[in-house]
Amino acid sequence: MDNRLEAVAESLLKNLFALKEEEVFVITADEGNDRAVIEAVARVAKKQGTKVLTIYMPTPEGVGMAADAGIAGEALIGALSAADAWAEFNTKWIFGGQTYIRIMEANKKLRHMNLTGASADLINNCIAKVNYRQLRKFGLRFVEMIRAGKEFRMTSLTGMDLTFTNVPGRPVLCELGEADHPGTYMLPGQIAWTPDVESINGTIVFDGALAPVCGIPSAPVRADIRHGQVQHFYGAPEAGRYFDWLKSYNDPQMLNISHTGLGVNPGAILSGDILQDQRVWGSATWAFGSIGANLLPPDGIPGASHSDCVALNISMWIDGEEIIHNGKIVHLELAELAKGLA
Repeated sequence: MDNRLEAVAESLLKNLFALKEEEVFVITADEGNDRAVIEAVARVAKKQGTKVLTIYMPTPEGVGMAADAGIAGEALIGALSAADAWAEFNTKWIFGGQTYIRIMEANKKLRHMNLTGASADLINNCIAKVNYRQLRKFGLRFVEMIRAGKEFRMTSLTGMDLTFTNVPGRPVLCELGEADHPGTYMLPGQIAWTPDVESINGTIVFDGALAPVCGIPSAPVRADIRHGQVQHFYGAPEAGRYFDWLKSYNDPQMLNISHTGLGVNPGAILSGDILQDQRVWGSATWAFGSIGANLLPPDGIPGASHSDCVALNISMWIDGEEIIHNGKIVHLELAELAKGLA
């Protein structure tokens, strides 16, 4: 197991962080993390000649902005202000909160990667098994198509039927996990963007995940969306619990769509870990709450927290042309580029 963990950790640090000797590499984690994974990453980083600092902390009650009150923010800012690279493994992510914002403002050279709760299996599936060169070609071409598109429709066999329009010039992010230059990066294999929120209308059916509250629902959960705001959740027993959680913040932004995204990692499997679940091939993520500045420059839209929900095996049309059909790429050029991804 130690050898396997170290091989997976080496793939993470070599392929994504591109760590160099003498760089300062900080790992953060909380009580919910698998310590064997954290320790393996630290060992490999040390072997590569970097200066490693591992910080464990109590698990806060919330994520993003809701995590700030439960962490030693000033101490984290101090530690990370002098770092070259930061692997955030925390199961309740700091990313998106005020502590994170201040860290990134204080250290413009910092390479940050959000690896929320990453297990050895997740890193192996989503990093070690992926052909990065081909994923880059596929992902960047898909991004071009999304950026050029105006009218979108998403459906699924479970009953999803949603339409929306894009805002010209708004960022469309292709997450390749390439944390080799300053900024924040995510696990490879997701394309994310914020459409014209008020144009989003219809029904979303989530059968993959409701995070960070419920994990994989016991049955599909339906969400009625009008002008970008959720009106009601119904279906599985988790629907009411999740809706109550969103409303508990007494923040209207928590009921608004934040962004959408497409899962394009060929190794990702549905696991109950939102980091991996969002990247399952042929899935769509719809998020609620805060919107990051990377998706909506220059400042994003603040919210009390953030939540990501996953719909599996979607179909999607761009300006009337079907690109994905029941989770499979059917656009001829993209289908050709998808060959050899894993």
